[in-house]
Amino acid sequence: MAKSLFRKNASLLVHIIAWVLLAFIVLYYHPITWGIVLPLKFWLKQVFLLGIMMAVFYFNINFLIPFLLEKRNHRIIYIGAILVLVVAGTALNSISNKLFGINTVMATRALAAIQPNRKTFGFPFETFIPTVILLLIGFGTTISFIRKWQTEVLLRQKYEQEKVSTELQFLKAQINPHFFFNTLNNIYSYTLTDGDIARTAITNLSKMMRYVLYDSQNGQVFLGQELNFLNDYIELMKLRLTGKTLVKYEFPAQVKEIILSPMLFLPLVENAFKHGTSNVEHGFITVTLQQLENEIELSVRNTIFGKQRQNVETSNGIGLANTQRRLDLLYPGKHVLITGINANNEYEATLKLFTR
Repeated sequence: MAKSLFRKNASLLVHIIAWVLLAFIVLYYHPITWGIVLPLKFWLKQVFLLGIMMAVFYFNINFLIPFLLEKRNHRIIYIGAILVLVVAGTALNSISNKLFGINTVMATRALAAIQPNRKTFGFPFETFIPTVILLLIGFGTTISFIRKWQTEVLLRQKYEQEKVSTELQFLKAQINPHFFFNTLNNIYSYTLTDGDIARTAITNLSKMMRYVLYDSQNGQVFLGQELNFLNDYIELMKLRLTGKTLVKYEFPAQVKEIILSPMLFLPLVENAFKHGTSNVEHGFITVTLQQLENEIELSVRNTIFGKQRQNVETSNGIGLANTQRRLDLLYPGKHVLITGINANNEYEATLKLFTR
């Protein structure tokens, strides 16, 4: 509560401190150093002059800048308004001198008599007021443009964050139903052939659903959780394969836990089971994950069958396309994804994530 109240009043506190410092330096410090006794009405006049400066400053930033300067068609009017402000401020200062009975020319001459070596450069005292007013207007205009620029930057950042968050949720929603659609089809086929396999498949699927629906909902998981998920998925997929397809996978026995986005590896493995299996021809699927000091590398290789050799480059499916997009959003400049036919005429997908 106290922090919230402080933040709310911080801007007001900054303004008060700034005006106190400005008043002391510009309006009060030098008269105090003159070494002469000045009447009370002189100090009252200085307070009035401070009020003129504050009025000019806030009128500029709250009315002239938003309604004139920020509109291209009114910028000439803004310049004219500034000239009017300078003249009006100077005139009000002269009027206040008369009202308070202050003769600035005589005060300047008296000061010169007391301090004969003081340099005045031949300027009348009144030229000080237009100069200060112009400086305040320039300072206020600069602050307004900085605040506007900061606001625009924050709005752009907020927009980009919302855009990225929305897109990531959309991409993740595309991947998960795609995965469950294939898996449920497999389980349905198990129920027609082998009840034990179906029950095992349902158990594995329930663990994976718990991972997707609960463990990964905050958008971050541990590497060990992701590997357990992949292990359950591969074991589930192996149940439906015949002896024609050899599946090998190798994960580290112990991993150094790091945080990463969930289900980044699944589309690569899923793609291998989709295109790398056959009930007629012999084939293989190999999944290998290595964890180096500052890098994680996943390699998935599978056999290419028949007509797949002709269109494998364009048949990666929605999973791989979305994985590439997710990587671009989540790990810009910190990933490498390579897919295609390797030198051994196998389809290979390699993903490298740089953890530093």
